[in-house]
Amino acid sequence: MKSDVSAVQLKERRKVSYTEGALLAVILVIASKVCTLPSILAGVAGSKAIWSALILVAIEIAILFFALKTAKCGGVPALPLKRGVLLPILLFFALFFTLKLAALSREIATYFALSLFENAPVLPITVLLLAACALLASKGTMAIGRLIEIFLWLFVFVFLFVVIFTRTEGDLFNALGMFSPDLTGIGEGVVKGMAWFGDGAALAFVDLRGEEKVSLHAQGVTPSPDRTKAKRRIAFAALFFSALTVVLFFAVFTSSYGDAAKMTDYAFVKLSAFKANTDELGSADWPVIILWSVVSCLYLALLFLSGESCLKGIVRKEKGKSVPFYLLLGTAAILIGLLALDEEGSYEFFMTKIMNIVTFLAAGATVGVGIYSLVRKGETNEKAD
Repeated sequence: MKSDVSAVQLKERRKVSYTEGALLAVILVIASKVCTLPSILAGVAGSKAIWSALILVAIEIAILFFALKTAKCGGVPALPLKRGVLLPILLFFALFFTLKLAALSREIATYFALSLFENAPVLPITVLLLAACALLASKGTMAIGRLIEIFLWLFVFVFLFVVIFTRTEGDLFNALGMFSPDLTGIGEGVVKGMAWFGDGAALAFVDLRGEEKVSLHAQGVTPSPDRTKAKRRIAFAALFFSALTVVLFFAVFTSSYGDAAKMTDYAFVKLSAFKANTDELGSADWPVIILWSVVSCLYLALLFLSGESCLKGIVRKEKGKSVPFYLLLGTAAILIGLLALDEEGSYEFFMTKIMNIVTFLAAGATVGVGIYSLVRKGETNEKAD
């Protein structure tokens, strides 16, 4: 016969570890930043694109900070807000995540159709991609966290492979313009590039209370100072690595392509094949393609999870099968892609004229909800004391 402790542990919802939470944040920071965004920023800000990227990454980290505070309280749907306040928030974020799904899935499918499958139809690839990511999302946050831990070594391998065994044909003097005193284009780059950011808002709808329930603090024991410091080091290292990766990529991209940067879509993949020693060692494009595909699929799965959380909060359904919600989100994303992203040039217009405004609103809403979560948690701790 099982002990009472075993029974409690079996009933306890499995946790998402702090490390997995940090890795989820890394995925959200780097997933959509190194594909078509570099050419957009280069066209707007020129050699100053790196400074626009640096400002946008700082905004993303701030969004992640407040989103994680909300996630530790159970996510936005779990907050004790009045229905009249909570419902508009959920409706807005459901729209936001659907637009994000439509945009990035279309971006990925277009690359696959044009570069890997020789002008294959984009729509079937988009449908298959969304179906695969919805299936992954159906396994839950814990499954995505475990996958990120597994593929972490792939990320490290590809990064080291590209850095050590290849070198660019570019001229570093192309990047020196970033140090000129002329700041023209930086602000416009931030405004137009915002559409590729704001992804950290997805974590505000993920329930990350699992670790809190089994923590030492939950058992009435004061947490070890060393354990607290270790958590902070993990979080800082994860965010620093992801932010540095994005910013350094923009510097390498600008130095490699110079004035041609604004005409180079899918920069992350193309840059890996633009090497002086390709004949001797081969290009790094396939490892990079695999890396970008894995990261992007994990990102899309997170969007499905967050969108599902919004829809469940709207209909007040905490449990039950998620298939109808995923089907609704995926279908809406495909329809948006067909209506708004199907024509040549429509993707850039959609991202720089519409999606960037929606993302700024989502960033503000995430910060506002995060502040409310901090205040609420402080009040709860005072009552507990």
